[in-house]
Amino acid sequence: MAIKKEHLPGRVQVKGTMLHAHLDWLSKKLQQPASALLPHLSPDCQKAIVPGILATDWIKLAHLVAIDHAIVKLSGRQPEDVFRELGHHSAVANLSGVYKSFVGDEPHRFFEGQARLHGRFQDFGRSVYEKVGERSGRIRLDGYVEYSPVFCLSAVGYYQGALETMHVPGPIGVLETQCTCAGDPVCSFELRW
Repeated sequence: MAIKKEHLPGRVQVKGTMLHAHLDWLSKKLQQPASALLPHLSPDCQKAIVPGILATDWIKLAHLVAIDHAIVKLSGRQPEDVFRELGHHSAVANLSGVYKSFVGDEPHRFFEGQARLHGRFQDFGRSVYEKVGERSGRIRLDGYVEYSPVFCLSAVGYYQGALETMHVPGPIGVLETQCTCAGDPVCSFELRW
């Protein structure tokens, strides 16, 4: 497998709802997550924590990734596991909460809708969903001018959590088969349920 690289000049952004979900995950592990995070963050990143941002605000992808790295330090766990759990928690928290109306019981329709709404949650790249079989599909993300393995692992967890939220029969499988961070032209995720 190719070595995965990160490219985060700090020009692209994601919605604050992603940060809120990640902080919520940490709050279930620590009593004072904000004060614990601050010493591990640059002054610019600290502004996303204190005074904080709204779920509808934009945050630099580079800041979200830096905060996720700080969350890993505080957790004391394996980074890959934590990044996937952050994405999973984001799906479960958001899709059973504020974005509940987006979730149905038909995964193909859900992921097609997610691809159309991609620009509402990040201001870079494109998402395309392809139905592969009755209980399988493929998500292709391209045009990512900034990228990080952290974001890709979080995506794996998100897609897993989204499928669980839909109560699909399973077994659920999510595998990233191509990755921009490894030099591939796209990130491609194979989903099965």
